[in-house]
Formats: sequence, C-alpha cells, structure tokens
Amino acid sequence: MIPDFFQSPDAVNHTVLWKSIIGLFIVLFATFVGVEVRVGNEDEES
Repeated sequence: MIPDFFQSPDAVNHTVLWKSIIGLFIVLFATFVGVEVRVGNEDEES
C-alpha cells in the first residue's frame, strides 16, 4: 500500500523540517531588512 516513492519517511520529514527552518529564517531576515530600510529612509527625510 505504500508507494516506492515514500520508502524513507524520515528523510522526507528532515527535508521538510530544514526547508521550513530556512524559509522562516529568510522571512525573518527580509522583515528586519525591510524595517531597517524604512527607518533609514525616515532618518534621511527629517
């Protein structure tokens, strides 16, 4: 009943876990960079 594609569920779970962690890190990094750029632009205008 289990297809050959899913013979190693542990490897799939680790891959999904690492992709989730890397994606979360990218989102947090982009958020902080966006806030930094916005604060930098406000400082230049005033």
